[in-house]
Amino acid sequence: MVIPGESTVEHGMEDTDLIIIGAGPTGMFATFCAGLREIKSITLESLDTHGGQMLELYPEKIVYDVQAVPKMKAIDLSDKMYEQSRLFNQRIEFNSKVTDVIPENGKFTIEVNDQKKYTAKAILVCGGVGDFHPNKLGIEGEDEYSRKGVYYAVKSVDGFKDKTVAIVGGGDSAFDYQMQLSPVCKKTYIIQHNNTFKAAESSVDAVKRDAKAEIIMNTDVKKINGDGNGVKSMELFDNASKTSRTIEVDAVIVAIGYKVNPSVFKSLNLETSNRYIKVDHNYKTSTEGVYAAGDIANVSDEPKFALIAVGGAEAYIAINNIKKYISPNASLFGGHSSSLKI
Repeated sequence: MVIPGESTVEHGMEDTDLIIIGAGPTGMFATFCAGLREIKSITLESLDTHGGQMLELYPEKIVYDVQAVPKMKAIDLSDKMYEQSRLFNQRIEFNSKVTDVIPENGKFTIEVNDQKKYTAKAILVCGGVGDFHPNKLGIEGEDEYSRKGVYYAVKSVDGFKDKTVAIVGGGDSAFDYQMQLSPVCKKTYIIQHNNTFKAAESSVDAVKRDAKAEIIMNTDVKKINGDGNGVKSMELFDNASKTSRTIEVDAVIVAIGYKVNPSVFKSLNLETSNRYIKVDHNYKTSTEGVYAAGDIANVSDEPKFALIAVGGAEAYIAINNIKKYISPNASLFGGHSSSLKI
């Protein structure tokens, strides 16, 4: 006898209404929203903690663009989001990498760490940019001094105290790292291979006004030198003047983006565009019962705003449509949460 609302186990697999993939900001808010709509869900995260890119790439960065949060460190914001996600006692499983999602008999079998573990009526992919690995410069000394002076993210500002730091890249991450580090560093360089920046104008202007900062344009990094224990200098080539120079540095931060793989599911043929899973305005993918939200999803090649607040809105829309999908008689809108007593 199966009691309504309880898990059923078939062939060693646990059954649930919804599997949410990813416990970054979008996945955590989706988990909260699933609880709000009384959807039995399990959230699966490949890392050993919540937060996704916030904790992996910029835990000490100040986040300003979340409603009702004037400013907060990413690590603290992540903790608050996790607390919210657990308000309805929804499950979040860590160290649980989804390696396949298999459509079977109107449901989905979810393979975790290469073992079939769950069945679900619907899937919501909130995997950020999917599997992501930092782009490398591919130069001599880079691998040798990895984590001994060469880094791809700033996880502790204090670790760069009184150091001269070179940041390679011209996007938001490079300029954000410079502004984080400048108060504690002796000197910072930003080295960009061409003559344009992709960072926000306000960030570029702030760095230009910083007396500790030196911006080097049209320049490639050719080699990173060290003494076996740590970084000591880097060799540069000016593409405009065709001249070489060496600068003394204690650390190098490579901020030139990430290689991403948005679809890691062997058995799902999801329609993609560039690095995005394509969705409609209800955040449905090309496969019935599979939805996607956050940085990994994009609506019909429209402009993408990869912000935490936007990902939360996408999660809310997706969850309400999932509720309607798994319970056709349910209303699309679940009401205002201000009426709840939790």
